[in-house]
Amino acid sequence: MISVKTKQISLLLLISCIFFLANSCQSKKNKRKEYINNNPQKIIVWNPTEENVEMYRIPGIIVSTKGTVLAFAEERPIAGDEDPKSLVLRRSADNGKTWSKNIYIEKCDGNYWSAHANEIAPIDDRNKKEVWTNVAPIVDKETGRIFFFYSLSEGAVAEQNLQRYTKVFYKYSDDDGLTWSERTEVTDLLNAKEDGSPNKDENGNWITDVNGYPCDYLGRAFHMPGPGHGIQLTGGRLLLQLWNRTALGKIDEGSIPIEERQYGICTIYSDDHGKTWHYGSAFGHDGLNMNESRIAELENGDVYINSRYVSVTSGQTDNRRITGISHDKGATWTNIKIDSNFPLTNPCDGGLVAIPSENTDKKILLYSKNEIPGKREKLVIRLSHDEGESWPVSKVADEGPAWYSDLTLLPDNTILVIYEAGINKPVYCINFNLEWITSQ
Repeated sequence: MISVKTKQISLLLLISCIFFLANSCQSKKNKRKEYINNNPQKIIVWNPTEENVEMYRIPGIIVSTKGTVLAFAEERPIAGDEDPKSLVLRRSADNGKTWSKNIYIEKCDGNYWSAHANEIAPIDDRNKKEVWTNVAPIVDKETGRIFFFYSLSEGAVAEQNLQRYTKVFYKYSDDDGLTWSERTEVTDLLNAKEDGSPNKDENGNWITDVNGYPCDYLGRAFHMPGPGHGIQLTGGRLLLQLWNRTALGKIDEGSIPIEERQYGICTIYSDDHGKTWHYGSAFGHDGLNMNESRIAELENGDVYINSRYVSVTSGQTDNRRITGISHDKGATWTNIKIDSNFPLTNPCDGGLVAIPSENTDKKILLYSKNEIPGKREKLVIRLSHDEGESWPVSKVADEGPAWYSDLTLLPDNTILVIYEAGINKPVYCINFNLEWITSQ
């Protein structure tokens, strides 16, 4: 028989538990509400004034299989696209709250050109420094290896910004970005015929462009990985998007008109964890002028692409976006169109990431880009619940200057956006969750 005193003690304990749980739930609710109603904190990843350079550009971001966040960028002592620049990496072990010092993947110290003096044009500076450019990392989630694709641009020649060709390389890291392999060149893979075979004549010689450099079947010797990041598909395929065009001009003959530059995209992929790479296809040229782009795998295995494009319409300064779908794991593309879901804004690179959904059989897509017409300002995050068919949800992440950006999913299922803010201004990152985007 239970005594009256025991019953009283049990009742008091029950009341205490109920009171504690109620307060705990209210506390969590208040904290959640506070996080949703306030803008997430901006964290500086790079501050160019601290490193005595003009800017850090073209950011890309990934998360390793160990949960380390890796941010990549060009370090530009001088801001111009044609000027010498290095490629750097910073690491974060706490989801982007704090960042390491720079790890240099390539330095613009003249060492490459001094070792390849035969590749320097006769009219060019014999003591030139390297224009290492663009970033495009890919994580192999099965092996943990991180691949990093990038280009070497010729840069200015005889004080002319012609950007006539690039060489494309990759390095890899097996220790979460602390150290990197020797570089491997894949330029020959990109100078391809329409069927993907080497663009050579019947005698086995490379077919060249108007400037005399090996090129693809569209006359393009300028290839740029990414930017941002590539992806790994279900089944293990590593897939990377690149953009291509002809030179900006010819020596002493002026610029090549924009409509003749054959802007477009191609893909490369590996089905053996990066041991070999294969050419997918070229697309987005033929009047579309697609260039910098992002890709994401959908729930059914198709791949979605979202791309910047170059308008040749007289007087048009702002563009929407071009989107498309691949039904064969990124090898070929269809349904390529200018997408009216996106407003007319400053032509610029934009970020993209796919997130598994707990509520539907479609992945959630997140997209980031500046959205002020004519200016690189106002970073907006957009959300699609139907894998890019519509983008009804959006949230302003930063009202100020915002140039290129990239997105990644963190181990705690929050999202990190990294973005540049201009010359002599920092590269920032912001950590947020899906509830923040959908809250008013």
